[in-house]
Amino acid sequence: MTHLDDRFEHHTPVPDKTSATVETTHEVKTSTPPEVCGMGHRMKRKEDPRFIQGKGRYVDDVKLPGMLYMDIVRSPYAHAKIVSIDDSEALAMNGVLAVIKGETLKDAGDLHWMPTLMSDTQMVLPIDKVAYYAQEVCVVIATERYIAADAVEKIHVEYEPPSSSPLNATSPPTRSRRSTSSTSRWTPWSTHTRHSRTR
Repeated sequence: MTHLDDRFEHHTPVPDKTSATVETTHEVKTSTPPEVCGMGHRMKRKEDPRFIQGKGRYVDDVKLPGMLYMDIVRSPYAHAKIVSIDDSEALAMNGVLAVIKGETLKDAGDLHWMPTLMSDTQMVLPIDKVAYYAQEVCVVIATERYIAADAVEKIHVEYEPPSSSPLNATSPPTRSRRSTSSTSRWTPWSTHTRHSRTR
């Protein structure tokens, strides 16, 4: 295997009157045996040919029998009560199999909360209110990626955001009926969650 000769790296000398428990030299040899082909040796890349020839295989290229697609409805508010979720139009679309909400997970066995590594619990999908911008409100399960994306646009969530001014805090709350077109794609990686991945 082709490899480079031993190379040397120059280190900064230890300043005077400093404590050093390890002897330091101006030149440190950094090489490994050719058969190991590690530090100091050139290694030929093996993955490049298939990528530059358009033969790379990515997660998005994987097609499995019966695979489903998921898209996410996200909150346009940093804090607001959830008054209602109207998913009737989405469920009427061909190819839409389910719309999963917080209530759906709760009815399935209190799955709307999950344990974390910090020994507490974390909200999977909210029921009463959202706690941060772009929080997941509900998800659509469909047979095709773009059907799921279109179905997200058909879900209408009615929110009751808090008052934006202390002067209006005592006024009756106002409700906002929002579609998800402005928030379902807030970042490129947040959309189109495939069967077991998010990109």
